[in-house]
Amino acid sequence: MLRSFLQLAGLLLALIGLRPVAAQPATPTLPPDQTTAYRSAVVYAGPGDTYLQVAVLRSGSVVTIVERNAIGNWLHVQQADRNGFARLDGWVMTGYLSLSPGLRFSAVPVNTDLPDADLSTLRSRSLAQLYAVPVVSPVDEKLRAVYERGQTLGIRRQSITKIGDSLTFNPMYLEPFSRPDNDLGPYDYLRDALDFFGASVSSSVAAKMGLATYTILDPMWADKALCQPGETPLACEYRRKMPGVVFILFGPNDVLHTDREKYTAQLQRVVEDTLQRGIIPVLSTFSADPQGEYWWQAVELNLAIVEVAGQYDVPLINLWAAARPLPAYGLDVDHVHMKNSGFVYLKFSTGHESWYGTSLRNLLSLVMLDRIYHTIIRESEQ
Repeated sequence: MLRSFLQLAGLLLALIGLRPVAAQPATPTLPPDQTTAYRSAVVYAGPGDTYLQVAVLRSGSVVTIVERNAIGNWLHVQQADRNGFARLDGWVMTGYLSLSPGLRFSAVPVNTDLPDADLSTLRSRSLAQLYAVPVVSPVDEKLRAVYERGQTLGIRRQSITKIGDSLTFNPMYLEPFSRPDNDLGPYDYLRDALDFFGASVSSSVAAKMGLATYTILDPMWADKALCQPGETPLACEYRRKMPGVVFILFGPNDVLHTDREKYTAQLQRVVEDTLQRGIIPVLSTFSADPQGEYWWQAVELNLAIVEVAGQYDVPLINLWAAARPLPAYGLDVDHVHMKNSGFVYLKFSTGHESWYGTSLRNLLSLVMLDRIYHTIIRESEQ
């Protein structure tokens, strides 16, 4: 009866000019360390699109998962021939694979030898400088002093917030962390960080459309209903939330109105103010379209972000590099804002981090929180 119903439904759709979506063929149950490509995927020599392309993994082909990168958004897979020799051996973006529901990244070996990019394939010195930065930086243990000072000043260690322009204002960035229905999929190792920080996330008065490094410290841009007279958006948000960690991204507005020197000076002021309050700042580069009018200005400001992060030894998310392999570099149709997946909760079980810029940014932010939690907060409690 079910088959007859489906056939009738297909006929009705055809009569009105619509085409039914083809049903996915049933696949045999595979062990967690094996998977198939749900669509053709480029196989690289390492965990990133700067590595040489070594093969194409065809849709439906079964491969064995050998290891992962530190994040989990790239997997090293192999496929053997009849004699047991590897006929396919390389790295694939996780979102191109139909992963087993039983797969847990905590049980998958992590490759610590290969960097996130192969700089030998790059011709541009500026782009090589950007690619050379890890996608998620290590967390310097010296930040423990910042954390401990923050505790004496009343900072809430489980509270996080966000500072930035419309990319950060996006309610689909960070704010879904507080939802009870989040789906981490294979990223089980991030559960501790999500449970520790997630409930604290809400909208921010220092993340709004039009903000830039030259307005975040201007009281005229503060929310008059929530902020005190003469208070800047930055100071207002810090007073209201008393966060232990803040994610900071400025770029798409600054690239239109300021140069690298002024941008650097303003970003330094933001970082210094944050550190003085005992708050750990996490800087982030931003994605950009190489066909855009302000491409090279965006590259320059991204290099400034890297410079400031290194100057103050603060954590850095290299969203620019991580988003390069995504469709349209993770950007929406306006080529500025990150593309949302359409889900209001975190959904990492179906590879959204390989397709949507906001999903990728949420994943990288959660990975950074995991590193801060285990390197700074948890160690300080022991």
